[in-house]
Amino acid sequence: MRVYITNINGLAGTAQFAQNMVTDIGVALGYRELGIYRYDINADSPAELSKRIDGIIAGLHHGDVVVFQTPTWNTTVFDERLMEKLQAYRIKIVIFIHDVVPLMFAGNFYLMERTIAYYNKADLIIAPSQAMIDTLRHYGLTVPKTIVQRMWDHPTEIPSLPAQFKKEIHFPGDLERFSFVRSWEYDIPLHLYSRHGDNLPSQVHYHTYMPDEELLLTLSQGGFGLVWMDDHDKEYQTLYCPHKLGTFLTAGIPVFVQRGIANQDIIEKNHLGFVVDSLDEVVAIIQQMNQETYQEMIGRVREFNRLLRYGYFTRRLLTNAVFEVLCD
Repeated sequence: MRVYITNINGLAGTAQFAQNMVTDIGVALGYRELGIYRYDINADSPAELSKRIDGIIAGLHHGDVVVFQTPTWNTTVFDERLMEKLQAYRIKIVIFIHDVVPLMFAGNFYLMERTIAYYNKADLIIAPSQAMIDTLRHYGLTVPKTIVQRMWDHPTEIPSLPAQFKKEIHFPGDLERFSFVRSWEYDIPLHLYSRHGDNLPSQVHYHTYMPDEELLLTLSQGGFGLVWMDDHDKEYQTLYCPHKLGTFLTAGIPVFVQRGIANQDIIEKNHLGFVVDSLDEVVAIIQQMNQETYQEMIGRVREFNRLLRYGYFTRRLLTNAVFEVLCD
């Protein structure tokens, strides 16, 4: 028996970073990669698409296990066809949900029925949160075996610099999605890490794209991480695991997260930051904080983040998934 894991390439940004990270951990556990390239699926005829997918899964044998990281971002049609091909083998299929496209974007909700249909062909579902599983069951998910992810790892060998108590906030994200940045009127500086940064308020300090190692070193020097969504995205935030949360904690700084975020219990139980209802509350807490309290939080974050730096959430997920599909 061999264990395989799909992995997307040719796609910029967090979506590829996350899949590549999970695959690297899987390979360290002895899994084999099924590489998928991000491309315009309309360039293929149905016959060409079939041949393309045959090539991706050519190494499979009866009795293997496949971890299918979804979505592939090659459209739902591609994901459906890949699942159909996988089913042609007598194998166990684990779907690892990173995002659910019909829930991310209201305009894509029409894809929900088709998405649930190919999910239901899996032997096990890995989902970001129990809330996500409950939501998918509301729309028809019937797969009995599920595992909850809870947190994104961020494996790295980059050391953390000593963190200084700085009354400042860090936020990586594109302005097109996080419009609240443009109306930042607080005295606390907001450091924005984005590919674009035009026409920003005076208290928003723009930083262009940084490689991952440079970003972690920069964040580790102090301040606070912010996990925040505009009002129209808050519902989805209760379902998925934000990747930037793992980035902040891996860098070794405390965080502010919106109440209702899927994994807020981890923040609260491990004292890694604050769960708040408003940006006003964020600013008030920072203004009242002192050096001693901040350094106590840094100590707790840096004790916890060894789990993320060595990929233990993902290692546990991938190992448990194989156990679950092979035994009752």
